[in-house]
Amino acid sequence: MKPVAPADLTSAAGTRSPLIARLLPKLAMVRDALSRRRRSMLTLATILFVGGLAWAFRSAGIAIADLAWRWLLAAGALGMVGVILNGVELSWCARALGKRVPAGEAIQLSSMGILSNLLPIPGSVLVRGGALVARGAGMAESGRVLLFVGLLRLAVAGAITGIALLPLTLGIPVIAGSLVATMVLFALIARIGGVANALMLLALRMGMLATVAVQLLLCFRALGVDAVLRDSALQAIAPVVGSAVGIVPGGLGVSEAIGAALAVLISASPALAFAALALNRMAGYACAFLTVLGFQARDLAARRSR
Repeated sequence: MKPVAPADLTSAAGTRSPLIARLLPKLAMVRDALSRRRRSMLTLATILFVGGLAWAFRSAGIAIADLAWRWLLAAGALGMVGVILNGVELSWCARALGKRVPAGEAIQLSSMGILSNLLPIPGSVLVRGGALVARGAGMAESGRVLLFVGLLRLAVAGAITGIALLPLTLGIPVIAGSLVATMVLFALIARIGGVANALMLLALRMGMLATVAVQLLLCFRALGVDAVLRDSALQAIAPVVGSAVGIVPGGLGVSEAIGAALAVLISASPALAFAALALNRMAGYACAFLTVLGFQARDLAARRSR
């Protein structure tokens, strides 16, 4: 294929060339189509989420008044740990690229990214990627490291879920495949930022998923279920897969449906799994919102004191 000459891209006066003039409307059409699709999917996902939560509570015979709020508050408090780890991970992604994003700023940006996932745009990716680019990292290398770290989360979550499935034959291939994927992704991250950074990012991902598993355990307890860690560990992959699929913003409703399907595999209650994941999601959004609110209040107080 004949390469595009630089003259075809820009003219001597720096104006748009005919090639770019033809491409821009097409790119705008694609962008608008994606935006409309995400808005429509967000609406459908909200219906699925709210309807599924109502079905889950009704099927399990649970009323809002029956919730054990102390366990729910504990899940929310633990959610703050997840928000902090999410921010620290962004900071270490920057280190892997030879850049620096202070931990406090990274935590604020990650919290904004969590909340922006509910917008009709891939908010978290844009916020995290934009933070790395703003610090001088290239768009391509920023995209690669965020992709590899995101897939690493999926691989580690797969291993945890595989362990929870071990009474079933399905658990062995899930663990094997997840471990192979983890090693490959670890090598790819180490190639970009070194072994030390790769080890730290792996440890952070494991810590975040362990936090999610304990949060889900607390949500099960809030629903009055005498669950064990194996029950919540099985569900740890559901939020990861739901978000990674990208069918709907933030995996809203999809993650909970995946968790309900996983519960069927071990003859557990799909309604309770859906409800626990929904409560965990709401606790996570609440933590992200409070974190952003706290940083905004701090910045406002700093401006007033000047």
